[in-house]
Amino acid sequence: MIRSKIQRLQDDLAEWSDTAFGVGRSPSAPIAHLCKEVIELAESPCDVTEAADCLMLLLDINRMAGRTADILLEACFDKLEVNKGREWGEPDEYGVVEHIRETVND
Repeated sequence: MIRSKIQRLQDDLAEWSDTAFGVGRSPSAPIAHLCKEVIELAESPCDVTEAADCLMLLLDINRMAGRTADILLEACFDKLEVNKGREWGEPDEYGVVEHIRETVND
């Protein structure tokens, strides 16, 4: 069976992660680690190694949730299509732009 590059990365990462940190761990520790790495990426957005740290942690968390990397990638494509159909607001004071949420009238 031919594996995609992203699946190969997740599989290789799983082998290393389970050896280094133990099998059957909760995703809570890698999620907390991802939060720290995102801050480091924010401080050095051009540092590809910081982006790689975030991606590797996200793939390991994804695996711990029982999903393949290819399923995650398909979900990204699906979510992109949803986002393309949304209306977007103005940037906030940090430059963050969120989609406009519909208000429900009671």
